[in-house]
Amino acid sequence: MREDETDEIGRFIERFAATLADSGFPRLAARVFATLLVSESGRMTVAELAERLHASTGRVSGAVRYLVQVRLIRTERDPGTRRLAYVVDSSWYESTVTANPFLERGEADLREGIAILGDSPAADRLTETLELIQFLRDETRAMMRRWHERKAALRTRRTSDRA
Repeated sequence: MREDETDEIGRFIERFAATLADSGFPRLAARVFATLLVSESGRMTVAELAERLHASTGRVSGAVRYLVQVRLIRTERDPGTRRLAYVVDSSWYESTVTANPFLERGEADLREGIAILGDSPAADRLTETLELIQFLRDETRAMMRRWHERKAALRTRRTSDRA
């Protein structure tokens, strides 16, 4: 890879990470995520990430723990070693959209709160929130079905464009 290309990729990583950080991501986690997204394999160890980002392995370890927790990346064993590698694959967005911990746990909590509050304005608010969560879950499933259809069509189009 040419040096100017490497510099351009580095600027992209920092720009995209800044956008993520402005949206609430921890800054280093955003840089780690952007770095994994643009890496050739989408897979790096903490040591590789720390070297690339000029950050300590301890700070990078904290960033990858956050990214694993929010399901943007996953952990794999580095083949032939005891080291862990962190991987972002093309479906990272799907797990973040469909596996929202608030939606999963919130539904049960809201049902419990509704039962406790009985017939009251507070229970009505919780009921409306529960209905919203159910709506979001249904819409998310439908949206992901449409996305898979669109993604298949885009792949077909890219393949035919290359031919």
